[in-house]
Amino acid sequence: MSYTSSYGGTAAPVSKALRYLMWTLAIVSIFCALVDGFFIYYLEMNGPQALLSLSWNGLKNWYIWQPLSYLFVLSSGNGGLSFSFFWELFIDLYVLWIFGGSLLDRIGNSAFFRFYFVIGIIVGLATLLCMPLLKQYTTLAGPGAPLLAIITLWTMLNLESELLLFFLIPFKAKWIFTAIFGVLLLINISHLNFIGALFDIFSVLGGYLYGTLAWELASPFAFTEPLDKFLIKLGNQLRSLISFEKSTTLKADKESKIFDFASGTILEDDDVFMDNALNKISKFGEKSLTWSERARMKKISEKKARQRKND
Repeated sequence: MSYTSSYGGTAAPVSKALRYLMWTLAIVSIFCALVDGFFIYYLEMNGPQALLSLSWNGLKNWYIWQPLSYLFVLSSGNGGLSFSFFWELFIDLYVLWIFGGSLLDRIGNSAFFRFYFVIGIIVGLATLLCMPLLKQYTTLAGPGAPLLAIITLWTMLNLESELLLFFLIPFKAKWIFTAIFGVLLLINISHLNFIGALFDIFSVLGGYLYGTLAWELASPFAFTEPLDKFLIKLGNQLRSLISFEKSTTLKADKESKIFDFASGTILEDDDVFMDNALNKISKFGEKSLTWSERARMKKISEKKARQRKND
């Protein structure tokens, strides 16, 4: 008799609208990477990646759809399909599924997609305007801007929560966010890609400003508290000035929760987990436990032993 159980619960089903967005990103990106070389090398003309990606030359040629269309296509560097291309696509879809799905559940479809596309368009155009100043002209492609903004906003909504990495190592969400942002920033700076660095900064800043001005959310970092209060107050004044009321009220969750990084679900606390694990052992034997369940039980037992020793 086989028995399987996930004490963290299962990932919430992806909404139909989010599934459409994910499928559109995947299909358009793969199709463009597949046929781009044919357009460039045989037809000697720009391929669909150049037409859909956001670039300075594109807007000079009145490709006015690019500030929106660049969000739906990943760049393959004219090299066709590759492992790195599929890996980047997988990461983007994963972030959309886990963090985007969680945010969509909190704010609803209309507010989520308004946030997604407003951030994407504004960040893209702001980055584009910096290209002549830095004398670096590059092509922007992919949903990186709204995805970074989504992670930023998710962190603001889960101030004290933790993400469980490798099934047993909990890290504060705000430090995971800091690590992701820091690594992206360092990679771009090390390659002297200052446009890429600005793109990441604008993305995080866009998520932060949207959260404070539109939804009265605060940063998880104490040093930004004065700025948080100023922006929240400014957002209230702007809404009252234009007689605009928030369609969605958001409150940051200040309770400490642990999220499974693999599924985005909230894990049970240690006591409940141990009770369920022991109940499972009594019914089906110790072999019914998964590797991750055994590892977590061992970690909890060691933690309780240290607590008893200190007491």
